[in-house]
Amino acid sequence: MIKLLEDPEFMHFCETASPLEMVERLTDGNIRGLEKIALSALANRKQLPANVVNVLLVYFFSTFANKVYDRSDLARLYDYWASNHVFTLAKAQEMTEENIENILSGLK
Repeated sequence: MIKLLEDPEFMHFCETASPLEMVERLTDGNIRGLEKIALSALANRKQLPANVVNVLLVYFFSTFANKVYDRSDLARLYDYWASNHVFTLAKAQEMTEENIENILSGLK
């Protein structure tokens, strides 16, 4: 799924989609209650631009799509990116190279 970030058409979708639309696409329309809870935790966070949030969602769901995960992990990852000043697509794509599980274990 992370390879989608190399597709120009998909990157255009990242620029225009809402986070909910992005999760719908990443989960093939199978949005569970867990995804809704995780997304609701991001609703009031405004530090990152929408296109960066969409890359964050690709990064997160490339590991956790259709799996059980801690519902706070997405918010933790969002805050981690915000604290690392990930405000551009280029920086967001760079951050996707980090091991998500190592980051999350360090944040708990």
